[in-house]
Amino acid sequence: MVMVPPVILVFDISALSAASSLEWREFSRVGNCYIPQVVYEEVKRLIDRAPDSDLERMARAFHQFYGASGWQVSEANAYHTALTSDAGLPPTRRTTLSLAVGRCAYGMAQEFPNSLVVLVSKDRSLLQRLYEISRFNLCGITGESLLQWSRSGQRPIPVSQTFQQFRAKHRFQPHHSSVSSTFEPSALSAYPIAHTTLLLTAAVRPASARSRLPLFNRSTEWLVAGKSLLVALVSFAIVTYLVWLLFNATGWNTLLQRPSNLQSLRHLMKAQLVLGELPHPDAQEADRERVEGKRLQQISNSTAIGGVI
Repeated sequence: MVMVPPVILVFDISALSAASSLEWREFSRVGNCYIPQVVYEEVKRLIDRAPDSDLERMARAFHQFYGASGWQVSEANAYHTALTSDAGLPPTRRTTLSLAVGRCAYGMAQEFPNSLVVLVSKDRSLLQRLYEISRFNLCGITGESLLQWSRSGQRPIPVSQTFQQFRAKHRFQPHHSSVSSTFEPSALSAYPIAHTTLLLTAAVRPASARSRLPLFNRSTEWLVAGKSLLVALVSFAIVTYLVWLLFNATGWNTLLQRPSNLQSLRHLMKAQLVLGELPHPDAQEADRERVEGKRLQQISNSTAIGGVI
């Protein structure tokens, strides 16, 4: 099974200045983002001493963004002949910074051999130098390509080709590759050697485990749902138990006590009958008959008197 290597993105200032803070956040979807130490120091310098207002605005925005972004500063540095000043040409500040960024990316590629290090820059000359190094886990792309990658999920051509080299280096099987078949066989040599008008380059960041996030989110959702269900069941059980206790303390006791109360009343009445405190039912019936006889006798006498009159 093919292991998709984590991605480390290294930015120079030309790439940072060509993107907005929202796009910087989008870059984090692709991988872990780093800036070389020289770029970080240059950004701080530009806050107060930028040659133009656009660079100053970018430096201030990035300095504010960096604190909570998760981006990191790298001090990696590795020598390579392709990342040295051209003989006979005096080094300029832009060239010095550009080569320092390239050496940082090359150093990180050596430090993290199981990761894919991608340098993001508008400096075509620097991108060409990286191509000449031809390392199995190092390549360079422009900021526009990275933005499209972060939005579409499709690797740029240089990244696709470097991934093929990475896979061959680690003996991965071709038919398991997730590289799109639409990638063309051209390489970074297609980039013409040109100079950029921007001064700096930005940093690298190791690749994020973005493909794992959906699974992690699903697991978290199931866990939260399970906890909610458990809490609901426990709450229902507690309420039911409290209601049962309340009913048991009032209603059940009353219902259970009624038969005993009736039985006690019967025993009391029997005792009164025995003691003569209550009239016997037969005596009561005889009394009623005597009263009824007297009433009938009175009616009969009244009728007889009326006839005589």
